[in-house]
Amino acid sequence: MSKEPLKLGIVGCGWAGKQAVDAGMAVPRTTVVAIADPVEELSKQTVEEYGVPRAYDDYRRLLDDPEVEAVYLAVNPPMRHQMVLDSFAAGMHVLVQKPHAVRAPDILEFEARGKEAGKTLQFCYFMRHYPHNRRIRAAIAAGKIGEAYHARIFGRYRSRPAPEGITRWLQVYGEKGGVLGQHYSHELDLAWFWMGCPKPEWAFGVKHSVHPLYDGPEGPAEDYYSGLVGLEGGKTIQIDCTRWLHCDTSPTVIELYGSEGDITQGKISRSNDDKEYVLEDADEPLDVPHSEQTEKMPVFYYEIEHFALAVAGEVEPDVNAADSYIFMKILDALYDSARDGQKIVID
Repeated sequence: MSKEPLKLGIVGCGWAGKQAVDAGMAVPRTTVVAIADPVEELSKQTVEEYGVPRAYDDYRRLLDDPEVEAVYLAVNPPMRHQMVLDSFAAGMHVLVQKPHAVRAPDILEFEARGKEAGKTLQFCYFMRHYPHNRRIRAAIAAGKIGEAYHARIFGRYRSRPAPEGITRWLQVYGEKGGVLGQHYSHELDLAWFWMGCPKPEWAFGVKHSVHPLYDGPEGPAEDYYSGLVGLEGGKTIQIDCTRWLHCDTSPTVIELYGSEGDITQGKISRSNDDKEYVLEDADEPLDVPHSEQTEKMPVFYYEIEHFALAVAGEVEPDVNAADSYIFMKILDALYDSARDGQKIVID
């Protein structure tokens, strides 16, 4: 195993890109040697804040940089598709931001190109990588809450992105930029991950576009989404999420119910006498050898480190292409259901 840090190039200097740079500089196994963004102001800010050695105005120039070994693609799904293919053609390992694609079949194309190039492909959902979330998954797999049967998610995120320029995709329904795909697919993936990624069977959803800022053929993206996903074995996941509310309501909730307990507030909740419920931490051993936490923990720290470990062959990529493809089919079905007003069977 090489002792040298994995040399990363970050494409996109918006919020996600800057978080990736922050983590890439903090993780001992990685370093950021270049960034790329056509917006000069964003590139300049990132270079000044994090001391990145080189900045490019075109991602293809970053791919030509002989020092870059792997890329983190922190751009939107419609823009990213060709970048993934070009990155593998350039001999790069690739970490793909979420939402992973516009439609699920794109994932199969990415996987095939990665295998042809002999390079590592990993997809983002950073919440999977937090140690306490991995311990919770292990605790559920060990039967600590009995048989997990239903997850409930509610989330509120105040965001009203501009309908033009680089954020236009966030307003177009079906490009995975509404509140479900852009924001609360994190919690949806985490609930599915906790449950052991059971096979999806169907989905039903409804959407509300409260303040439409796009009037194109696909219609405006959702400001509020409510959906139900049916999984193998009769398991279900319920999700309600909004990016624009006029009231101060409850914070984000993600709970998982089992036959003998549940996951509440990120802890195992069980009754000891049918009257009193006790919260306890999951203490199962971790399956990934992460380094010690730093004083200021970047949001993507564990995800970036996992990617470096996967490139080195020490762990499997997570999210891998198989999980990404299945999860994208769940998202596709939820979006198609709300558009067509009918239950969608997931093949």
